[in-house]
Amino acid sequence: MGDGTLRRELCAGPAGRADRDHPYTPAACPAALEQRRVRIDQSPDLDHSSRPAGRVRLAIVLATGMAVCMSPGPIIGIFSRFFIDDLGLTRTELGAVATGHAFAIMACSVPLGYLADRIGGRRMLALMLGFVFLGLGTMSLSWGLWSLFVFGMIAGVPAAGGNSATNGIIVENVRAGSRGWITGIKQSGVQIGVFAAGAVLPVAAELLGWRQALVLASLVAVVLIVVTLLVIPTTSRPRSLQQVIGSRGGVPRAVWWLSAYGVTMGIGVGVYHAFVPLYVQEEVGMSVGLAGSVIAASGATGAVARIVWGRIAERAGDPALSLASIGVLSVGSIALTWMASPTVSLLVWGGAVLMGVGAGAWMSVGMFAALTLAGPQRIGRGTAFVMLGFGMGLTVGPVLFGWAVDTSGSYDPALAATLLNFAASVVLMLVWKVLRNRSTALSSPAAG
Repeated sequence: MGDGTLRRELCAGPAGRADRDHPYTPAACPAALEQRRVRIDQSPDLDHSSRPAGRVRLAIVLATGMAVCMSPGPIIGIFSRFFIDDLGLTRTELGAVATGHAFAIMACSVPLGYLADRIGGRRMLALMLGFVFLGLGTMSLSWGLWSLFVFGMIAGVPAAGGNSATNGIIVENVRAGSRGWITGIKQSGVQIGVFAAGAVLPVAAELLGWRQALVLASLVAVVLIVVTLLVIPTTSRPRSLQQVIGSRGGVPRAVWWLSAYGVTMGIGVGVYHAFVPLYVQEEVGMSVGLAGSVIAASGATGAVARIVWGRIAERAGDPALSLASIGVLSVGSIALTWMASPTVSLLVWGGAVLMGVGAGAWMSVGMFAALTLAGPQRIGRGTAFVMLGFGMGLTVGPVLFGWAVDTSGSYDPALAATLLNFAASVVLMLVWKVLRNRSTALSSPAAG
């Protein structure tokens, strides 16, 4: 539990309630805050670093779990050429498949957030990995648009619940003050998964066939289910639905700002993963394998960036400026990718690096902020609302991008819209920062 959550719970304002939009209120109660922090942080049941599931193994399982849960989305983009050639899909239909996948993320995020709060992170992660196996396995059997659409939606379920599961495991097993770095590591797993998928699956698909490559990828989830149940300790009993729904208060308004920002990130990340591999093949002249390596490069840089951003988020406290900076880097990524051509293909790699450091790493800041702001009894729901926004962006971004390309016959309008989308994310966070500062000034003792 972070300082902001403790302050919100212990230091309510004159009306008898905490300021939900400003968890870091100046009117804190130092004595009560310190007493509660000591009681929580010294609890022998909270930090399991001295148990068999030590911090290193915990971090590895969390990172690997996130990699596998989030892998189906990038896989759809990596296999885009196979889907177009073998299943006869158009670019708009391919965008529709990515949209169906993202819609499943959006629709399932909040229900799965409640479920994570009820059954605990360990059980939830095992369940989500089961859906990865089911989703990728059924995608390998696809015979046309609608079958791939439905199976892609099944594969979207673990992306909706993976963050709620892993955030719950962190709160159940790691003390406040040590959660930033491990949040960054587990979020870096997403980019490690993107890197691994982009580097390995195109080669496997060309050697074995894309269907066989998907089957092999699905089996990784089965192995990880076993590892999760063996390594992650059981720290909590399932809670009843009444206990979950009855947890005091809703999510803070600050979480809704994070959710709105997540919409812009979902649009940009969804477009990048779904269409940049195809774009660099058609406009820059890269091969299927090299186009997959572009996604792998963004994943590799993003894996490191997420660890760094997680540490920055824990030290900064206020996430607005960090998220605005990520938006600026993302604008640069799309600009470089757009300017690339067969004669200046190196710009594609620069764009991939900026995507990994920027939008590809935003979840480290967003998830740590949600984890801190939502409160210990609402981790799943706080995470879910952030994922809801991200899923909404993933839903509308790829299909609109594909429609714009097919309608105009050019990638230019679609890339321009994607660039403006990331610029909007910067403006959104700067506005939130100004409003937070203004409200803090008004609520300070001097203002009264």
